[in-house]
Amino acid sequence: MIGSQNSEDGYYYEKYGEYINSWYMTHLMNMGIKNIGYKAEGATITDSKGNTLIDCTSGYGIGNIGHNNPVIIKALVDQLKRGEVNTRPYINKIQIELADLLKSIAPGALECSYLFNSGSEAIENALKLVRLYKGGKKIISMKKSFHGYTLGALSASGINSFKKSFEPLLPGFEQVEFGKIEELYKIKDDEVGAILIEPIQHDAGVKIPPQGYLKQVRKLCDEKNIILILDEVITGIGKTGYMFASEYFEIVPDILVIGKSLGAGLIPIGAIIARKNLWQRFGLSFPMSATSYGGNSLACRTAIETIKFIQDNGILESVRNKELILSEQLNKLSSQYPEIILSISGIGLMFGLEITNKNIASRIVRDMIENNVIVYQSFGNANIIMVEPPLVISFEQISKISEAFNKVISRVCPEINTIGNN
Repeated sequence: MIGSQNSEDGYYYEKYGEYINSWYMTHLMNMGIKNIGYKAEGATITDSKGNTLIDCTSGYGIGNIGHNNPVIIKALVDQLKRGEVNTRPYINKIQIELADLLKSIAPGALECSYLFNSGSEAIENALKLVRLYKGGKKIISMKKSFHGYTLGALSASGINSFKKSFEPLLPGFEQVEFGKIEELYKIKDDEVGAILIEPIQHDAGVKIPPQGYLKQVRKLCDEKNIILILDEVITGIGKTGYMFASEYFEIVPDILVIGKSLGAGLIPIGAIIARKNLWQRFGLSFPMSATSYGGNSLACRTAIETIKFIQDNGILESVRNKELILSEQLNKLSSQYPEIILSISGIGLMFGLEITNKNIASRIVRDMIENNVIVYQSFGNANIIMVEPPLVISFEQISKISEAFNKVISRVCPEINTIGNN
């Protein structure tokens, strides 16, 4: 059980708040995380007081194959020992090896890829690729969507609370309601260059699209000659039990954006994979294709080994089996406590629990952490508790998550009126 901070932890929290990020320091304290992270392995994090907690955040999406995966660490050490050219001015063979691998796993006819330093940077360059190909035409995205914290990504995002401090944002973006194909059919095809969409709206609380919706979006883009960009920074690399959520929904975008867990939680990386016809103007623009650290050998080796780890260890099938167990247990909780859990939504190992209100959600998060399970409230909707453990989580650990929820919610239940009114 997490107790009060010791003096050393208090010192580091104070300095973090003073020199780095006071908001995040306060946020962690409010969650009940009062100690410093000491060690992480697989699906667990051990803090400075020796408490080992099951991590249901996956490092906010970067750690699909677990914290400090030993296979990746060994590969990184090997890569460093090789002493190869790491970045520019030369190209290196490992970039081509990764590009070949991405082509082999990408859906449909997505052949050409380029590597960046994060998912947000990859989104920025997907938008730039549209501008190169379509000129200044409008880019349509979804309300309640999230695509990153850089200026272009924020301009495309649909969560107003993330955006308002940075206005005026970039022109040429418009948001419509997610899941309503009729809103997209209202757009004038001569005004729109691209539609940018998350296959599952993560920060809105793991919102699944209506059946057939994404296929309708694909059909509309084909009819109106509009580029379809799929943001799979969160949903890609196995999170849904498929390498990409686009496979689950049986659609192929024109540009696929990935990042986060492609770097195994160790090396930052982002990438776009696109149809070859969109690449015709790519190399003609130095600002489009220039990057200093993008595609460095450590990032490429990490991405290659991450994909191979998923392929060689039956991770995707394992996720689908774990989804059945976790979904069953969470839905059982929802049936037991309908006054607290309003709904559950999820695919693979990515679930959102809609709680009666944000105060009760906050209380549950704190109590779960006291019971050695880290969950968190969605940054885009504080009523939603996010449960998204690493793909390598064990069935025993899934049972412990369920047991902790049951213990916490059964204790919160009698206090629901008090909490809800505070």
